[in-house]
Amino acid sequence: MEIRETKDLRSLNKIKIIQSILYKKQISRADLSTFTSLNKATVSVIVKELLDLRLIEESTIGDSTGGRKPIILTINEDIGYVIAIDINITMIDIIVTNLSNKILSSYSIKNEDNNFETIFNNLFSLIHKIQNVMPSSIYNLVGISLAVRGVVDLNGLIKFIPQLGWKNIDIRSKLENEFNVPIYIENDGNLSAMAEHKLMPNYNDMLVVDIDDVITSGIICNSQLVKGFLGFANAIGHHVINCDGKQCTCGKRGCLEQYCSNLAILSHINQSLPVKDIEEFVNLVKEENPYALSTLDYFIDHLAIGLTNLIFILNCEVIVLNSYILREIPVAMQKLHEKIFLPITRYQDLYLSKLGKKAPLIGACNICVEQFYKSILTS
Repeated sequence: MEIRETKDLRSLNKIKIIQSILYKKQISRADLSTFTSLNKATVSVIVKELLDLRLIEESTIGDSTGGRKPIILTINEDIGYVIAIDINITMIDIIVTNLSNKILSSYSIKNEDNNFETIFNNLFSLIHKIQNVMPSSIYNLVGISLAVRGVVDLNGLIKFIPQLGWKNIDIRSKLENEFNVPIYIENDGNLSAMAEHKLMPNYNDMLVVDIDDVITSGIICNSQLVKGFLGFANAIGHHVINCDGKQCTCGKRGCLEQYCSNLAILSHINQSLPVKDIEEFVNLVKEENPYALSTLDYFIDHLAIGLTNLIFILNCEVIVLNSYILREIPVAMQKLHEKIFLPITRYQDLYLSKLGKKAPLIGACNICVEQFYKSILTS
């Protein structure tokens, strides 16, 4: 038992060091020892192993206060690549990154219909095309990760995407059988939360809310992602804020998504004024069109109800919002803050996402990279 515990601890230390190099980008052995709280001898031994595995590289580019320059450690970022896929309601966005999350290429496919087989076949062909054009490397494709706007269970089964009409879809097995690499399926809100938390690791309790054609979220508690018993604790778009309200695609009435999603905003303003997309709506707000301003207030009022409920349930430190409307109309963020702030809640702040629409894709890449290193360093 003692031998196993020692081996497990050694694996954990390896993972800790590789994650630290990923986070710091460039770091010396001495600074790595300080950052990880591991002694210098342990760091030296593990770094040698990582160099032998070609997972990291070293160079003499560090600053020196006298004497020779320190040797700097970096990730050997081009020994493999990952594919991240965001299955939206109307589009599929794909990025290919190296192991440092540097985007190597990106693709988009318009969903012509909601049929799973059609979408899957298009996706299938594109992944093969990507493999054919990527340069050969030590590990080549190390994983594929999918972000979906729906309910994903703890085993990666897509239980339900209301807007696409998908139920109990096992895309994971199909991809694993064809490409023979690890496949990860996760809700887009959870992936966004993971990506945002990497940018703000000092916050232990965080709520990340994505507002697009649908509304989803990710919940971080004690620096861990919260999924709930069946994996859909983050489905805040289907929190009911009006029990006699609008019919939702999930079967209920009065869901938050029916009042605050981009599609809901367009539906609301089109009752008074024809507006083709959310960009046109934002421009009308900037022009102070009365119908657009009224719709903006409608959006803020209902979003404030949903967020206030969540603040009291989760007692989060910080809220990160990913919304085109809020990003383009700064006064909307101020109004929202005024409506949801209460001294009793004491949440730290309300932020706009720094990652924007790429947040789920970045989170998807992170999963692939982290699991790749864990598989090598614990085997």
